[in-house]
Amino acid sequence: MDNILKYGSIDNIPMYNCSARTPSQWTLETGEPQPIIGSLQVAYGIIVLTLYIPIAFIMLEKKNYKLTSFKIMFQLALADIIVIAINSILTGILAFQGAVYCTYPTLIYLSGSIAMSLWCLSCLTSLILVCNRLLIFFKPKIEALLFEGKKTFIILGFSLVYGGYFLFTTPHVYNSKRLAWFFDPMIFPNRIHDYDNTSHAINNFSIVAITCVMYIPFYKIVRQNLNDVQSLSRVQSVKVQVFVQSFLICVATQLAGIIYVFMNLFQVSTCVTVIGHALWQFVQGAPAFIYIGLNELIRKRFSKFLKCQKNVVTPSVHFVQNPSALP
Repeated sequence: MDNILKYGSIDNIPMYNCSARTPSQWTLETGEPQPIIGSLQVAYGIIVLTLYIPIAFIMLEKKNYKLTSFKIMFQLALADIIVIAINSILTGILAFQGAVYCTYPTLIYLSGSIAMSLWCLSCLTSLILVCNRLLIFFKPKIEALLFEGKKTFIILGFSLVYGGYFLFTTPHVYNSKRLAWFFDPMIFPNRIHDYDNTSHAINNFSIVAITCVMYIPFYKIVRQNLNDVQSLSRVQSVKVQVFVQSFLICVATQLAGIIYVFMNLFQVSTCVTVIGHALWQFVQGAPAFIYIGLNELIRKRFSKFLKCQKNVVTPSVHFVQNPSALP
């Protein structure tokens, strides 16, 4: 974003200037239509958003949103919904067309900036969620001191500032031939590393390291609980569910983060880039499936939501035993 402010528009940024060819020429020469993968990505995005948007509204319900965990998970959900719209639906459309950065420079530049900013915001928010869960297990008094009431919003505010910082770094831009988002817009072949984003690499590796360390005590607690699963109280069972949800989300985040850093720094096969992008899509979309599968409260409310929608869509049919009695 700083370059936009500096040069007045995306088209005027020297390193992102596509004037050497027309958009259609760039697409034809450097892109490659991917109709099958593009369609699958769009379908995945629609499925995730269909599930995730109602879940976000469930989190916002007064009785749920007063809980610290739901405040944190709602911020994650909001970021995920926006990113899925970009990394799955928009990406699928671009893949279907065989688009590259210079096909739609303004759209792709802004979308890449927003998606990367929200990815980094999600990384820190996920870490906040892990910290919150750890404190509940080990130091509930400290958890209450740090997260009670509106204090949660202050802590989440730091993640918003953190994510906002990445709006002013090198953005990801899409390339259909390599089926992923890269820092290099692939305009100048010999200047690949001029687009490197060190902040992004630090974010991805630091989240991986810190999260791994913080999950060691979590693992010990869950293992101890599962060894005596028959004696688990309802409260303990809920804690284990929360751990499993957080663990699955964080593991996927770690894998996606590592692969995306490596595929931007080194030349890798298209297969690796496809896996890396698929993991990114999974990270942002998986919570919708995890919440429905493992969170009993959300699952029940989601079922009620579906029943309400079915009742609205399906008209009532009344059978009259004596039609002749009608006027």
